[in-house]
Amino acid sequence: MALCKNIIVPLDGSKLSSQALPAARLMANATHTPVTLLRSFAPLPGWYADVEHGRFSAAMAAGEYYRTLADLACVKRRMEHWGVEPPIFVQAHEGPAHEAIINMANRDPHAMIVMSTHGRGGISRMLTGSVTAKVVRAVSNPTLIVRCNEKDCPVVPQRFDNIFVPLDGSSFSENALDYAGELAAAFGARVTLFRSTPGAEHFRAHTDWSFTHGGPGFGEQDPITLSANLAEASNEYLWRKADALKARFPIFDVTVQHSLKDPSSAILSLVDRLDNSLVVMATHGRRAMGRALFGSIADRIVRHSGSPTLLIRGPMPIEAPAGKFREDRELAEMAASQRDAALVG
Repeated sequence: MALCKNIIVPLDGSKLSSQALPAARLMANATHTPVTLLRSFAPLPGWYADVEHGRFSAAMAAGEYYRTLADLACVKRRMEHWGVEPPIFVQAHEGPAHEAIINMANRDPHAMIVMSTHGRGGISRMLTGSVTAKVVRAVSNPTLIVRCNEKDCPVVPQRFDNIFVPLDGSSFSENALDYAGELAAAFGARVTLFRSTPGAEHFRAHTDWSFTHGGPGFGEQDPITLSANLAEASNEYLWRKADALKARFPIFDVTVQHSLKDPSSAILSLVDRLDNSLVVMATHGRRAMGRALFGSIADRIVRHSGSPTLLIRGPMPIEAPAGKFREDRELAEMAASQRDAALVG
């Protein structure tokens, strides 16, 4: 089972977007996966063309296209100088950045996206927009996000020594386990499986015990006993998943961590204590309004954790026959040559 067959790194020429490059280098070398550097350029306004003065829209678009490719070629050489071993490709597209990323990702379900984000809050992001948020909502590809801003850019480690996987007991959250197992094997990293369950105070505050005491599902359990029973069941669940992970992947160091605290707060606290850590977690990718009003654990981890976060939207895709990938690559190359010819012509 291959983790991915292509690593897509969206860039826009800014310092912020380039913060994703060290993480892409790590992933590429550890998984022996090619890298595609992707950059969009805005269409030139119609009024800018002037036939009488030799400013033709097609020629100007072609010029912008090749200037963008030249910029990406410089980034490619920099990554090769950093020691990126797999091949690096460059692609330029005309139009909005998020559309170019989404279109490329949707054509290649075996690709991983590696990109940076400002880490804005929910309402701010809803009002100002975020390329990263639009991409995460629209694609099913695993997306590795490096949080960064102009004042505090975290340093991506030279390797990932700790893979942290939050679970909630659902089959959906367990979609992150295959990716965590592949990455742990590639990096030789320790895996920590995490789950949070409500404490006694939660049941006291949110349950009418005068009504439910002795009722169906509660028996004679008081809040302390109920919380302890849930914690015990949670630990058993985590160890079952740990044993299954070790049985499937060549990894030896898998541990579990349970908490009675709020999940996002507990995750952030634990991850901050781990060196060279990567969070791997499943997310439903709720739309901006729903996330801003109701919150999302994955959203909070991305915005507040100093560690990169790999968001998983579904199970790892099944590998297609090799011929299918050759056919897709040939079609893509043919489309690219036709586009170049149209731009030059």
